[in-house]
Amino acid sequence: MSSPAATAAASASRKPGGLRTLDIGRYTLLIVLLLIVVITAIGNPRFLSVNNLMNILFQVSALGIVASGQTILLIAGGLDLSVGAALSVAGLATALTIMSTGSVTLGILAGVVAGTVVGAINGMLVATNRATPFIITLGTMTFLQGVAILMSGGSPINGTGALFNVFGLGDFLGVPWPVYAMIVSILAMFLILRFTTLGRYAFAIGGNEEAARLSGIPVRRIKIALYALSGLFVGVAGVILTGILDSGLPSMGTGYELRAIAAVVIGGTPLIGGRGSVIGTLGGVLLLGLVSNSMNLLGVGANFQSAVLGLIITAAVLLQKKS
Repeated sequence: MSSPAATAAASASRKPGGLRTLDIGRYTLLIVLLLIVVITAIGNPRFLSVNNLMNILFQVSALGIVASGQTILLIAGGLDLSVGAALSVAGLATALTIMSTGSVTLGILAGVVAGTVVGAINGMLVATNRATPFIITLGTMTFLQGVAILMSGGSPINGTGALFNVFGLGDFLGVPWPVYAMIVSILAMFLILRFTTLGRYAFAIGGNEEAARLSGIPVRRIKIALYALSGLFVGVAGVILTGILDSGLPSMGTGYELRAIAAVVIGGTPLIGGRGSVIGTLGGVLLLGLVSNSMNLLGVGANFQSAVLGLIITAAVLLQKKS
């Protein structure tokens, strides 16, 4: 890298003094994961069965895809609270297109384009710097929730045909297709963060936005590109979740925004940006899936599950902040 912008990007992604300090947060996550596995395995031997572990991966596949896109936003110091509502819009666009045209290919394209366009619009609004990403995407989240109800008329759009056969029922070598999609998404984000200029610019902007701008990085254009990229991941997740459910629902993305952010933060990416990894995000996604599955197997009532999950997430985040 020889340009000033690239140099700034590289320097922003390194620890002060060029030394790699011990990331205690990663070990905290590992300890929490091991404790959950041991306690649940003792209480219910079925927990470590291949079928149950595969079920966990299947259940968190859409969340893993959304969280992969959210990772690069948080690294760049951004945030998108509208991903859940955008996922609903993308899923409805997929279901409605399949119903009206009978083409699964057009349905997939409609869902991915819908998610990408929503992400790009969020990026353009955030790039104006007239308000924080939190406020802007909170507004677009409310807007998209209304759009989803208008698109569906408040009712499910049932029947996705071949899409359900692939993502709802299909597998390859015993592994459901949504799990492959999550793995591909995480691998793609890993390569983007590690080897592309866009990934290096994300670290630079998250580390010090003003320094990145003075170094010649086109901050506004990069922000739009990052939000559009995150929207593309949301669109893919919307298509896959629609296939799993065999329907598009106006509320199908509810709660995904907070769980995706929680997974990214638990995985070691701070809310202030500047550092992080999608591999850590995968750990956060698995943690959330393991906790939910463990409580189901241990017979914890649904009324207590949200409270327990919230306590574990808060504890994990606080422990990471000490590092």
